[in-house]
Amino acid sequence: MDKSPVFVSGIGRSGTSAVISALSEHANVVSPNRIGEAPLIQEFLNFLRDFENESPYSDYHLENYQLEKADRIKLYSSMVSSLQYGFDVSQAPAEQQYWIAKVSLSEENYLKALEVFGDVKVIHVMRNGIEVVNSARHFEGFSDLSFEQLCNRWTRNLDSCQYLTGMENCSVIRHDELITDPHKVFANVFSELNMPLDDAPAHFIKTTLFNSSFNKTEQNDGVGKVFNNRLSCWDEEWTDSERDTFITLCGQHMEELGFQRPYVAGDMETPEQQEVVSAAVENVTPIQRPTIAKAGLKTSTLTKLAENCVPINFLDYHCNVSLENEYFHMENPKVASTSILKRLQEQENRELAEQMPNPHERGLSPIARISSLSEVDQKNVLNNPDFYRFAFVRNPFARLLSAYISKIDRSLLPKAEILAVLKGVDAKEITDLTEPVDFPTFIDVICSQDRVRMDPHWNHQCDQLIIEKIDYHKIGRFENLESDFKEVCEKIFPGREISLTQSANKTGSTDLVSEYFDEGLTSKVYQVFYDDFNAFGYSSSFGSMAKSA
Repeated sequence: MDKSPVFVSGIGRSGTSAVISALSEHANVVSPNRIGEAPLIQEFLNFLRDFENESPYSDYHLENYQLEKADRIKLYSSMVSSLQYGFDVSQAPAEQQYWIAKVSLSEENYLKALEVFGDVKVIHVMRNGIEVVNSARHFEGFSDLSFEQLCNRWTRNLDSCQYLTGMENCSVIRHDELITDPHKVFANVFSELNMPLDDAPAHFIKTTLFNSSFNKTEQNDGVGKVFNNRLSCWDEEWTDSERDTFITLCGQHMEELGFQRPYVAGDMETPEQQEVVSAAVENVTPIQRPTIAKAGLKTSTLTKLAENCVPINFLDYHCNVSLENEYFHMENPKVASTSILKRLQEQENRELAEQMPNPHERGLSPIARISSLSEVDQKNVLNNPDFYRFAFVRNPFARLLSAYISKIDRSLLPKAEILAVLKGVDAKEITDLTEPVDFPTFIDVICSQDRVRMDPHWNHQCDQLIIEKIDYHKIGRFENLESDFKEVCEKIFPGREISLTQSANKTGSTDLVSEYFDEGLTSKVYQVFYDDFNAFGYSSSFGSMAKSA
């Protein structure tokens, strides 16, 4: 089947129906006759995971298939899309390359969907929790849920879909930004999903008021105005008890995601709005998260550690500390960091780790940030010889190429920093990430940047690991990842059998280095990143990707 699925996900009342209706206006999308949920897809993937992967009889099941894998994939795709559309979408015109469905996928089902459908694209819609909860409580489909259940429903959905952030061929959009500037939002979506640019979906959102409760739309030239007072329910409808409950259960997610909060004066748009801040906030105790409560960042220990190396917030984000197992791990992006972090979290607290869609969601991680420790404990972590400190590094050529492929070539957020340098503006002014940046230009830009302010995905590894100030027991190598990680685990988790699994973020850059680097780029990178080559013993020639003798 030559048509790829685009799955639109998000909690009910978040705007998913409007997004899928808008996408159906895209010239390259097969337009469905009816907008609705697609529970069959989720259940079908559940079945396939059990039947083909998790069942103790999976080998037996596979042996009895009468079709080869390629034929099975074609059959699965045709069957599921036909049931969703009511006709075989493979018969649609050739220019219509995509079919769409409204379904939220767990991380396991997303990975299975990749296997089953091949080129899968996902759009996840997030919406302010106050709007979602208030809309759901007035919707018949959720009338049996209590206010507390509606709040928990919103946070659970965000947690379960966190893995989509930064995932290839996945795009996360916010409902408020979609309404404010749909043209910009859809341009970014199509860029991240590698789909042709089409202005029709944005025009639909801009001019159409969609009411999924009645499955009908109406033309409206001022759609944005309709949403201006969606937070008025906070003061006009909700009781003090409901406001307390919402802040307790949803407050941290609201803050972390930057949603407008009518209970925080600084979040309001006008002085008049700022004065109308609910007094209920003062006595609310936030829900306890699995990590230690975060202390102030600017302790003397952290300030001195970060000085002349990395921004202090970057340092805190990448430091992983276990007081129970007595280790300190400095994360190094683009060096199997996701795989390493996930394994450490599982060993620290498997139950909590399995609830984390994304290992990089520090607010949920069972491993503490260093800033959450007292000054005494911070010094102990960094200086006590019995506290095991480790990190991993990678050949600079391959690491820089991996950063380019995963962040720049795929037009993700870090690309704004590169475009900002090229245009001589602040990164916040970059709104179009679709503008191409080739690899030589990327190298030119990063080689001109201030080391302390570099993005951690391509920052100097000497600075990222702060090797002049941190005495590591082990600096493992990406090139010997399996054996080096095993050595680390034998030290911090004695007696446990632990192995690494391949990350979905893998770019394969090690095998592509010779295709991207010419003599000039090789020389420039070696000169600018000499400290990394020298400190970690890597050769100046990318012909040898292992460390030099």
